Amino acid sequence: ELMGYETLCYALFEQRDLVSAISKRLEEISVAALVRILEFDRVEMILAQDDMGFRTGTLISPDDLREFLLPIHKSMARVARGADRLYLFHCCGKIDAIMEYAIEDVGIDAKHSFEDTIESIIDAKALYGERIALLGGIDVNFLCTSSEQEVRKRVLNTLEQCIPGGGYCLGTGNSVANYIPVDNYLAMLDEGRRFVP
Repeated sequence: ELMGYETLCYALFEQRDLVSAISKRLEEISVAALVRILEFDRVEMILAQDDMGFRTGTLISPDDLREFLLPIHKSMARVARGADRLYLFHCCGKIDAIMEYAIEDVGIDAKHSFEDTIESIIDAKALYGERIALLGGIDVNFLCTSSEQEVRKRVLNTLEQCIPGGGYCLGTGNSVANYIPVDNYLAMLDEGRRFVP
């Protein structure tokens, strides 16, 4: 652990120069690693994972994210695009305050991680679907607490709403956890395979 969350929060007020130096060094390391990864022909896209929010907002201020964290992603997205690869952005939490910046300035090609209590995939498709691809959207909590029939109905509705215009890939709203009922997960996949637009 380089700097825990609590230490970061203090440093953003008391040692911004340190946060800036760490950010710049992380950018150097991340870009160098990405350049090496992109030497492999089999790598067709980059999935960057960086949770920046929680249920009600960003973990640190949107301005601080734009100053210290998103420039790292911008550099990595530029390198990925320069190698003709897509840059997929996995980010949990309520990040609407930085989404336009992530799309327009950072240059993400796609976003993953959607939770119903924050933003449904259908709402995200309406907001961003013309500019980036969207992945997932079947809420993990819903998969855990619903019947198989409810899952099938929800998946069908999601596909009907999100497939038109392209840029949507069915999947869970977050990581597939081992506590998701297997029948519900398989029902989601089955509806996706059977769907005909």
